[in-house]
Amino acid sequence: MLYVDTSAIVKLYILEDQSLQVSDWLRKNDEAIPWTALHELEFFNAIHLKEFRGEISGSESHQIKTNFIKHEELGVYFRPKLDWAETFNLAIDLSKKHTAITGSRSLDILHVAAASLLNSDGFLTFDERQSKMAALENIKIVHTA
Repeated sequence: MLYVDTSAIVKLYILEDQSLQVSDWLRKNDEAIPWTALHELEFFNAIHLKEFRGEISGSESHQIKTNFIKHEELGVYFRPKLDWAETFNLAIDLSKKHTAITGSRSLDILHVAAASLLNSDGFLTFDERQSKMAALENIKIVHTA
């Protein structure tokens, strides 16, 4: 199972650098993408922040949310069971082991912990620090190009 960082998912809905590569790569992916509560918080917060900053309009924000719901109904995403206490405990351990080396942020560490606990065989992210931590945990980084 491929674990996809929220920043890559945002690129599917808002035109940013690497949006085309992510879209092409994920179109070829034949598995549903795990969608956790962490993804949900980050994704919708990113959309709301873009609206707040005037980068997208209210109607664009609404359309993005509608498109996401449609994609979830079509099976593009699935909601795996994840024990959040266990996820946070692993994230704390990962922070102690790797943050002084990688400079990873808390939410990025939570994604690595979730990917690890879901036994992901790949991790799609554009965050260099997150990539380093995932690699240190023997999670293969997937590249779109």
